[in-house]
Amino acid sequence: MARHVPLKWQMIHDNKTLGMMLLDRLATEPEAEVCRLVNEDGTHESISVARLMHKALAYAEHFGPARGRRKIVGISLYHGLDLHAAFIGGLLSGHIPTMLAPPSPRMEPGKYTDSLVQILRHIKPDHLVLDASVVAALDRLALRNVSDADIVDSITIPETGKIEDCATDDPDAVALIQHSSGTTGLQKGVALSHRVILAHNRIYSNRLAIGPQDVIVSWLPLYHDMGFVACFLLPLLQGVLFVEISPFDWVRKPVLLLEQIHKHKGTLCWLPNFAYAFLAESVRPRQIPKELNLSGVRAWINCSEPIYHSSQAVFLERFGPYGVDQSQFTASYAMAENVFAVTQSLPGKYRTLSVNRETFAAMQRVMPDDGPNSCTFVSNGHPLEHTEVAIADDGGRVLPAGHVGEILVRGIHRFSGYFGRDDLTLATLDGNGWFHTGDLGFLFEGELYVTGRKKDLIIIQGRNFYPTDVEEVVGRIDAIVPGRVVAFGLSDEASGTERLVVLAEAQDSVAGQERRLALAVRNRVAQELDCTPGDVRIVPRRWLIKSTSGKLARADNRRKYLEHFAPAKS
Repeated sequence: MARHVPLKWQMIHDNKTLGMMLLDRLATEPEAEVCRLVNEDGTHESISVARLMHKALAYAEHFGPARGRRKIVGISLYHGLDLHAAFIGGLLSGHIPTMLAPPSPRMEPGKYTDSLVQILRHIKPDHLVLDASVVAALDRLALRNVSDADIVDSITIPETGKIEDCATDDPDAVALIQHSSGTTGLQKGVALSHRVILAHNRIYSNRLAIGPQDVIVSWLPLYHDMGFVACFLLPLLQGVLFVEISPFDWVRKPVLLLEQIHKHKGTLCWLPNFAYAFLAESVRPRQIPKELNLSGVRAWINCSEPIYHSSQAVFLERFGPYGVDQSQFTASYAMAENVFAVTQSLPGKYRTLSVNRETFAAMQRVMPDDGPNSCTFVSNGHPLEHTEVAIADDGGRVLPAGHVGEILVRGIHRFSGYFGRDDLTLATLDGNGWFHTGDLGFLFEGELYVTGRKKDLIIIQGRNFYPTDVEEVVGRIDAIVPGRVVAFGLSDEASGTERLVVLAEAQDSVAGQERRLALAVRNRVAQELDCTPGDVRIVPRRWLIKSTSGKLARADNRRKYLEHFAPAKS
């Protein structure tokens, strides 16, 4: 298939819509190869612009054109052509599509049920696109009729549809809804307009000099902004070939990503922080093809907060012999509320900063120091064009460079609010247009360094977990004292992610059976939240610290845990 991209296709005009851009592409280069869908065995299916767009038009015809009221189109599909086509069909019909996570075989059914119900309550989809495997999973969960949505079975959609009645003429209309990442936070839908998305697409592509010479290889799910924007929407609009691996296949066979980068001459790969350490540890020497060559990668883009330098280092050490070089490493600070990237460093400009640990901890200020009493942060790069980043204290006052505080973001890419959640919008957007991210960081020589989170959110391997959810799950175990559970995250540079720590007070009758109960806690959390705690400690009654208001104080209990248990390994 042709790979040439006409010059005019590379020019993005903000007065167009996503649907108009894609119809232009169908008219100018129908036979160009748009993507390669990788199968579990490593083979792939090549998809042309024409095939993708004709299938999308069939979906658009099924949804019907928007006349007066625009519909919400929820898409819950596994890896494949229909996942892409159904989304584009929602755009072409003038409705508002949104990607939803399909059932995970690893996740406890009840937890997925709760998560999906929360999403559907907030977005109230008119259409819900499913395939046979998702339908079967939802039937097992008694969820197929959880909303009044029209259930669209992808197998009933023909291969082609008509181009008439496509509604694509309002660049300021809401184009789509993205969801904040996480296990229970998915109800936070982020509504974005065509104009905002196209502006971000052009500016971010320019920052990384992305063009038709590039090939993006990814396993990232499309219901998360990193996979959806960077590895699906951006290449689709820029005319860049993308190679897509099922996230479930990648988890089962991590080396698949490296094989496909070699096979398809991949040049760009976005990864969350944990994936670097995971690949370095899980890919065995016998699994690596002798001819593996990763030297053609222009950029490995780390999009985590914070980024662990040690994760990059172990990845470099492990795969350096196969062409990985530090000059390929870049970093981005990204969020759905800004379409995707807020900042981005350039290839060859990977930067770290060592600071005095005591000054940083005591004063929340940066004092460069590469001595033995230092800690190292990785730069997330400079803000994108037309995006501002500021650091503020708890009172909202902007802090000078080198001071740690909450990261604030504003600019032309910033969202206008959470879909159907005015309460959340008011809590995070101030009168000056700043979005209060809840993340902590500092600016140094114009670059952003992310240091942690102001909120209690725990991020494990790129997934968000709320401590209250963990505490509720553990608290339901009979031998645990109700209401006497604390969960928090601890940075673990060895794995490149956070470790979940659970402290739970046991009933007096459990004395001498703490190890058995700790195992029960691990199993329950793994079953219901699809997350294995890094450490579980069963403690005596009244061991946990409460605040003066009677609430369990996570910060104080975290400190007590470090004092009593930090040297020990679970």
